[in-house]
Amino acid sequence: MSLLEKNNRDYGTASEDANTITTNLFFEQAYLNLKGVIGIDHKLRRQYYGNAGDMVIYYGPKMWPYDNGLTVNAIDGWTGWWKYDKWNLDVHAIIARNTDDTTGPDKDIDIYGINAKTKIDRFHLNAYAYEKIDKSNGVNKFIFTDVIGARANWECKFVKGLNLGLEYDINMGKDNSGTTKEDLKGYAYKANVDYTMDLMGKLGFDAEYVFNSGDNKPTDTKNEEWQAINGDLRLGIIWGGGFDVLGAYGSGLKAYDIGINWTPEKLNKLSLAAKYYDFSAAEKSGLTKVHLGTETDIVATWTHSDNVSVKGYYAMLTPEKKNLTAGAPHDAQTMLGAAFVVKF
Repeated sequence: MSLLEKNNRDYGTASEDANTITTNLFFEQAYLNLKGVIGIDHKLRRQYYGNAGDMVIYYGPKMWPYDNGLTVNAIDGWTGWWKYDKWNLDVHAIIARNTDDTTGPDKDIDIYGINAKTKIDRFHLNAYAYEKIDKSNGVNKFIFTDVIGARANWECKFVKGLNLGLEYDINMGKDNSGTTKEDLKGYAYKANVDYTMDLMGKLGFDAEYVFNSGDNKPTDTKNEEWQAINGDLRLGIIWGGGFDVLGAYGSGLKAYDIGINWTPEKLNKLSLAAKYYDFSAAEKSGLTKVHLGTETDIVATWTHSDNVSVKGYYAMLTPEKKNLTAGAPHDAQTMLGAAFVVKF
């Protein structure tokens, strides 16, 4: 399977000749799929991996909220997929290269991992372990980033339409890149709830709390700031899309959001949603206040078909003014936009 990507030209820039177009066409996915070889399904070579929005690892196109540049990344390697239907068990593993250094000594960045999930009654259970070995700083300066984690989701049988979720991840490993070698001791967790009911269509509510640990003693031999393998946790259209004015915001992040969405019964191609986010740093780390700001998003989506949809949105990010440096914009930042999504 292969997938082409071209993402070099913005509206208003000069047109391109055919040579420039072909130069900027990239095969983001190009893999061989082997089914049932020694009981395992194999994918070999360049491929997407993981799920958009994952807190630990994701390689693929940056989906909603769309980021500044519509970034796409993939990974080269092997993934193997095995199922055991008797236990409703689904296991896969990955051995891959994030970055290959061909300019000199071996300075590659490699990824290894195993992921297992199952469903027991109304519980969806998932456990995983990943390791990233970053050799880019040279011999004896490797960074070993290990993540061990688990997540669970429960479809409540006592309240129809209620779902609860919990995820917890810890770091292990060693950072040998600096003059002081550090043990990686970060952690992250996320709790979420959503509820859907019938009210002249489908009315839904959701809430989420996210915590990524920070490091309040950067000079000691422990780094307690959460380190993902290649995370894609992006909260809010402005903040999550990378458009925010806050820049570096201290160490770690804690945030919560609450939202509401509605799909009218007599106009079921339309969905309306609003969400409120509140952001704070996990550690003060020189900030005047731990609180960083808030964001409010309003989104309307018209789903014309499975392959065509139109999205209109408005977002407002209000920063905590006491954390802004001199000369930085102190007023709320707003965004108004539309997106056409066509799959083919």
